[in-house]
Amino acid sequence: MNASNKAFEFQLTVQRFAGHVAKAVTTLAVAFSVQVTAQAQDLSDWAKVQSSGVLTVAVYNYLSPYSDQGKGIDVDIAKALATKLGLGLKVRPFNEDEEFSDDLRNMVSRGHYLAGPPADVLMHAPVDAYTIQKEDQVLFFSPYTRDDIYVARNLKKLPTLDSFKPFTESGNKIGAEVAALPSIMLAGADNAAYADNLVNFKTPKEAVDAMLNGELVAVMATRAELEWALHQYPEKKADYYVSKVPHNSLPNKGWVVGMATKKSNRELAEKLTVAMNELKESGELNKIFERYGVKYMRP
Repeated sequence: MNASNKAFEFQLTVQRFAGHVAKAVTTLAVAFSVQVTAQAQDLSDWAKVQSSGVLTVAVYNYLSPYSDQGKGIDVDIAKALATKLGLGLKVRPFNEDEEFSDDLRNMVSRGHYLAGPPADVLMHAPVDAYTIQKEDQVLFFSPYTRDDIYVARNLKKLPTLDSFKPFTESGNKIGAEVAALPSIMLAGADNAAYADNLVNFKTPKEAVDAMLNGELVAVMATRAELEWALHQYPEKKADYYVSKVPHNSLPNKGWVVGMATKKSNRELAEKLTVAMNELKESGELNKIFERYGVKYMRP
């Protein structure tokens, strides 16, 4: 190989090396840019909340005592959390959809063409392994209480209640919210043994009202719903008792309730978790439940 060919070969090698270096630098720059952009996105959600000065919280309608028409335990908790973060509060009440996944999509991850963009956080989200694995676009965090199915009963007519057998007997009517878990269980469990004594109502509160009027001997709903409904009648409350009645058709230990936000919004979730822990430790969370006549149950 003559000198000119060697010079050309060397020049070509240098050009190729420079090209590889430039490509590597570009790749690193793009990777760094993506990382920075991702980090900026993680921060932008919290920065957006801070700049607005308002925490937007989605709460269910028709879920008394936790929330209904923008009032209830969950709303009071949200107010306390927003205060601890130095923010105002915007409550967004909504009606539940057919599936919990729909609620998460409309209120947490994507938003809705009628309701607008997603809220910053959803209250009263079930926190369990199945839901967390299924809903991979949502971050579930900070469990703050536990729901469970109980029975409120007239002590004069049912002094004791160790099973559902009394509801197989004529005259022992039991109320429940239509299409809710207690109603479904009473209608179908044990070969529909309790179906004839089941009376459905629009809400657990209406069922409790009917029990206090002598139309029923018992009502089945969540413990919080029953305690809150009886709390409305302090003069009659002593004649009724709320207790857990075990049955293999019901969750053994109830279910844990927490909050949900979109997956990328980790910084806000962390700050809300710290604030929620402070509410628990200070006793403020317990006081919020007490205002509604409900015993606070730790998750």
